[in-house]
Amino acid sequence: MGPYWARWSIWYAEYRYPEELTQTFMSCNLITGMFQRLDKLRKNAFASVILFGTNNASSISGVWVFRGQELAFTLCPDWQVDYESYAWRKLDPDSAECRALVKEYFSWEGDFQHVGKAFNQGKIFK
Repeated sequence: MGPYWARWSIWYAEYRYPEELTQTFMSCNLITGMFQRLDKLRKNAFASVILFGTNNASSISGVWVFRGQELAFTLCPDWQVDYESYAWRKLDPDSAECRALVKEYFSWEGDFQHVGKAFNQGKIFK
């Protein structure tokens, strides 16, 4: 089985179409809708997804923790609705980048230098 943490993987997800995001409340609805469709994943995933920026100048990204080493979206067609709208990158849990992203995204505090926009609001999937 290996160590407990080896049963989980950490992923960075970034919304691929920020130019299509207009009103921030609509962008938040995108995140909420995705979370609702993934309801059955709750025991096997945790995420902090953040909306950055302002109306007509925003972006969405987040850090996800999944049970297992692969993304679970392919296991159920319902879970794939939003999956392809995001670019997914597996993070190395031992890397400084991963530690910084987890700290910033889970505390909703930090520089978020990789984003280039101010924190607007976040949502937790648990």
